[in-house]
Amino acid sequence: MKIRPLAFLSISIAFSAFASESSSIGYKTVELALNALKSKEGTNLSIQGGWTIIEDKEDSNLVLWSFTPDSHPAHPAAIKRKVVEKNQKIYIQMSALCQAKKVDCDKLMQEFEQLNQNIMKGSR
Repeated sequence: MKIRPLAFLSISIAFSAFASESSSIGYKTVELALNALKSKEGTNLSIQGGWTIIEDKEDSNLVLWSFTPDSHPAHPAAIKRKVVEKNQKIYIQMSALCQAKKVDCDKLMQEFEQLNQNIMKGSR
């Protein structure tokens, strides 16, 4: 598979007041997601700058989970970024569950959107 510029396939976010039974990340709460992924076989967990980062293989795609540290204004929050290939191009599919104040969650999503754009620029 040849690496091509990254693009955004989709971005979605669920706030605690609107979270469905499973939410956009597949878990009802950030805590449930973190606990399930910590105990899931085949995941790699690391702490980077206070953030809990979990690498997971979902189907044949790489999924990178980022969990806010306790000190972060948007805590608790989980960002799920899945790297997918479509039409011989690589995309980042991003979803999130943020259980903090909306303004803090919005800022967090903006930061991750910028991070994804920087990745996209670096892959060209």
